[in-house]
Amino acid sequence: MSTLYVLVPVPHESPNVDWRAETPRFRQLVLKQLEKIGVTDVERRIRLEKVITPDDWRNKHGIYKGAVFNLEHNLLQMLSFRPHNRFEDLDGVYLVGGGTHPGSGLPVIFESARLSTELLCQDLGVPPLPRTAEAPPSIPAAELAAHC
Repeated sequence: MSTLYVLVPVPHESPNVDWRAETPRFRQLVLKQLEKIGVTDVERRIRLEKVITPDDWRNKHGIYKGAVFNLEHNLLQMLSFRPHNRFEDLDGVYLVGGGTHPGSGLPVIFESARLSTELLCQDLGVPPLPRTAEAPPSIPAAELAAHC
């Protein structure tokens, strides 16, 4: 036996989609798409299946509108078009995560955290921690807090 994980980009919760009603139809559509790329006879071989919808993300994990990947991925919501790391409507508020600049995915979210940290330090007039290719040294929390 094997494991097959299929990630299907779908819209977040909205009045346009009732996930309880639409999940079976989406599931069939996914199976048909898999067949088109040569992954055949999947349904017959399923022993255990778990389908997660935006409703599940909202209800079980508290993710707003079940939008696990946040903004949709189109040209006008990528990179610098995403919300900026320094919140524009309130002073002293910074944004970090897959829904902000530069985007989603763990390495990029870490970059978002670095950018927000640099902006915060800049606004406080404190030089940011130096960037290195090596793992940073262990810095006691009190010393780190005093730095930024």
